[in-house]
Amino acid sequence: MADEIKVRVKTTLANGYLADLFDPGEVSITQTTGLKHCPVVDIGTSEEDISFGDISAANIGYCAMRNLDTTNYVDIGPKSGGAMVGMLRLKPGEPQSMRLVPGVTLRAVANTAACKVQFSFYQT
Repeated sequence: MADEIKVRVKTTLANGYLADLFDPGEVSITQTTGLKHCPVVDIGTSEEDISFGDISAANIGYCAMRNLDTTNYVDIGPKSGGAMVGMLRLKPGEPQSMRLVPGVTLRAVANTAACKVQFSFYQT
């Protein structure tokens, strides 16, 4: 089989006279091994590694996530030298998705108070 994972990104901007549309369409990704790990993780205010479950870091592929908190944000990024390198910020309710580099250790830290974050990891 092929094209088991479908990803669609669309961003619109309408701010007075400032407008934009980024809509590259849908992308299909082939999943060669049918593995997924979809936890809801309670991210605390100290940096912590995020587990990929039964998917090894060497075989990690695609990641989708959403901050389920209504008040606080979560910073997420790769681990380097024992600490997180901040790469993205999920504000309350925000989703994000990306392809991960094989071998990466993903870390997260919540601002002010713990936040629940929904993850979906897919081996590709």
